[in-house]
Amino acid sequence: MTESHLAPWDSDGEIQHPVSAQARRLADLLFSEICGGTYSFGTKLPSERLLSENFGLPRSAVRQALGLLENFSVIRRQAGSSSVVCFRRNQAKAAPAAVLPHSSEVSLSEIGKITSPLELVVVRSIVEPEIARLAVLNMTARDIEAIRSIQDEIEAVKVDGEKFAALEDSFRMRLAAGTHNPLLVAIYSMINQVSRDASWSVQRRWRLSPARIREYKLQNRSLCEAIEERDIEKAVEYVRLMLADSHQELMPGS
Repeated sequence: MTESHLAPWDSDGEIQHPVSAQARRLADLLFSEICGGTYSFGTKLPSERLLSENFGLPRSAVRQALGLLENFSVIRRQAGSSSVVCFRRNQAKAAPAAVLPHSSEVSLSEIGKITSPLELVVVRSIVEPEIARLAVLNMTARDIEAIRSIQDEIEAVKVDGEKFAALEDSFRMRLAAGTHNPLLVAIYSMINQVSRDASWSVQRRWRLSPARIREYKLQNRSLCEAIEERDIEKAVEYVRLMLADSHQELMPGS
């Protein structure tokens, strides 16, 4: 069930600039979608043109709606770019999003709910290139055979985005296992779990088109070949390219 929040212009002060009724309705709708997780912290809203077309509104009304969201710090607008969400779904509640519960066990499910695509990519960009480097150095022939087996399954997927994403998760975990570093494997298992729990990541799995699947299969294939050739530089380079593409794919409205 979608959690509801009262829009800040209904609870936190006066609207400083005149806003038409249709612009107010659009702002209410976009705020509701942000709270519901359709657009999470750090992601982009569709462009003014797309919003105008999708909702059948004049661009002036769309600009008013976005201006209202910006005035109440729900989004940040950038010249020549889409608007970026800077509101977290749980920031209307008492606890800051970045603070974790004081517990001996960290709730990965809760972390997944408050982690943005940008935050996940930052962590992955720190960890995954090093995983690739260590995997090339430490993988045994059996490890390489196992990762090639997963790649063969990936090659067989044509249109099932959810299955493809699950196999990619397995591929990355097998790559982490190939480092033979138990702590690094545990850390990456946490990253994978957070990625699976994030609502925007689930939506990405549904949206994976056959064309995107073909592109990602080529990237995985190239990474496999670099690993088999024990080419550290190529493996790290391919991982960084894959991260850049994954970042773009995770950004709604991009």
